[in-house]
Amino acid sequence: MNYKNIDAASYDKVAAEFDRLTERFSAPIATRMIELAHLKPSHCILDVGTGTGLVALRAARLVAGGRIVGIDHSRRMIEQARAKARRWGLSGAVSFSLSDAEHLAFADQSFDVVLSLYALFHFPDPLRALSEMYRVLRPGGHLIIGVGSGPILLSRTGMQEGAQRLVDLIAAARGRLLSAPQFLRRVMVQHGINPGETDGPRITEPGATRMLRKVGFRGLRRVWQGYREALNPNDFWRVQVIFPSRERIRLQDASDQEIATLKQDFFDRCQRVRAKNGTLVYRYGAMLYVGIRAS
Repeated sequence: MNYKNIDAASYDKVAAEFDRLTERFSAPIATRMIELAHLKPSHCILDVGTGTGLVALRAARLVAGGRIVGIDHSRRMIEQARAKARRWGLSGAVSFSLSDAEHLAFADQSFDVVLSLYALFHFPDPLRALSEMYRVLRPGGHLIIGVGSGPILLSRTGMQEGAQRLVDLIAAARGRLLSAPQFLRRVMVQHGINPGETDGPRITEPGATRMLRKVGFRGLRRVWQGYREALNPNDFWRVQVIFPSRERIRLQDASDQEIATLKQDFFDRCQRVRAKNGTLVYRYGAMLYVGIRAS
């Protein structure tokens, strides 16, 4: 199996739980993306890597006379998205289908807006995927894409985040803080279940900027959206075994005994931190890029 198939299959196994977690943690970022898109009722919108429809379904509430299409490579994620559309009464406003982001099954200049949240790093050839997004956009159309990232280092927000991380480092050194997803990754490696052994794309934030320019997008600007939450041990475990692809794929390939031993150690360490009135922290955010296809 190639990486695309492996990644899709790993999502198939956790689609319902993924939906619950994205609605809890990613909804504010999806809302911000839609605000940046300045949607109009007549717009035709494509959501690339829609997952369980987080972005597409929120956009559907704003588009009356156009159309919204969400695509993903996981069959179970698409099924979850369709079920949500029915529950929310939006089946007539949005459609979901299996599709490959590197080979979009749409005609040139089909959409006014292309949205994509937390999907770029899943594509083996992200430059090809961005080229496809550019191709299906109409001249003057907007791309809004979110890439997992911290803020710009020397920005005001970046300096605030840096100060908070210094406080967190001190708390961690005193045994009073654990951070996701770094904590699970470290424990997995100690147990000989190395997520680094999983093949897959590795995209960094500066790379996204260069690729967007190379493809042809103009008027680029960046907006960072981020959060920091204290979690209970169960949610702390779930966000780390569901969201990060390498950890999710590697754990699905581990034996029941390996997972049981890992999980026991994970929760024991969490309890030791909480016994000191410590915190289990999940930091998450996205750099949101806005680009325009030149006329």
